[in-house]
Amino acid sequence: MIHHNTQLKQQPQVNPSVLQREISEHFDVDAQLINEQSVYVIGNINAKFPTLNLEKELNQNSLMSSEALPMLENVNDNIALEQLNRNPQRHQQLFTGLSQPGNRYIARSMDWTLDNRYNEQQYSLLITTEELLNQCITALGRSDTNSFGQVAVIGKATVAGEMHVTAIMPISVMPFGQLLHGDNSNNANFSKLMDEITRLDCSSGCTDGTRALNFALYNNPEVYNQSYKLYYGASANGPNPSGYQLIDVDVETAFSGDRIIANVVFKYQGINTGALQFWFSRVDVTGEYPFTIVPWLQFLPNREG
Repeated sequence: MIHHNTQLKQQPQVNPSVLQREISEHFDVDAQLINEQSVYVIGNINAKFPTLNLEKELNQNSLMSSEALPMLENVNDNIALEQLNRNPQRHQQLFTGLSQPGNRYIARSMDWTLDNRYNEQQYSLLITTEELLNQCITALGRSDTNSFGQVAVIGKATVAGEMHVTAIMPISVMPFGQLLHGDNSNNANFSKLMDEITRLDCSSGCTDGTRALNFALYNNPEVYNQSYKLYYGASANGPNPSGYQLIDVDVETAFSGDRIIANVVFKYQGINTGALQFWFSRVDVTGEYPFTIVPWLQFLPNREG
């Protein structure tokens, strides 16, 4: 269970920033921001056809090329189009079609979304540069058998669940990627632990607490390395020979001068004795791009107040 301690949290007083970005003439995007809420969210990028005509255009192009897209065949009305747009396997065929240079104009007209690991839509993505469009298309090529094919998306929340995207990063190239190819990459227990902890990433990442949590999960390998030691590194002669288990995650936010600081707290319980251990990762979430202050430290919680 994740808790977000908001008693100390306030909205920082910041000067309104002016978004200055050259938008390619190929895009038709209304990117006026109605607030300055930063977002750091994890998920899978998907694409939807906004109209039946656009779907027919891509299907026709595929028939004239060597890249057939069977999933796009026999989509003849808006009901079938809606079913296609909801198909969780569509991304691989869309990657095949949209990665073709001749279909670039279609890619620019697609509706791009970010979904969490349970295929629940988090945001409609406002894509304003060719480089970001490249990254969106590339993200469609993920494998369904790889549970770590997600991306981290950074941007600003806008109207009606929209997000003005400023950066897209595959989690495989972030510090988390070190774990996927490290010494424990073939360790079944370590992989199970990673899967368990990364399932905390399903929020929309639009509060200081959830931004800090999402950032820590994919930018701090110590969360997994140290958790593994607590789970499986106990001494047979110690008080908890069966190790510890993670039972709770809390996020506490507060001001430190003019900075907004979040402690992502991991609470572990000894399997044999029930004794508790508390560890935290400290993250600065003042700006659009969070960063780590303290990677991993044990502490005793202050329960006063």
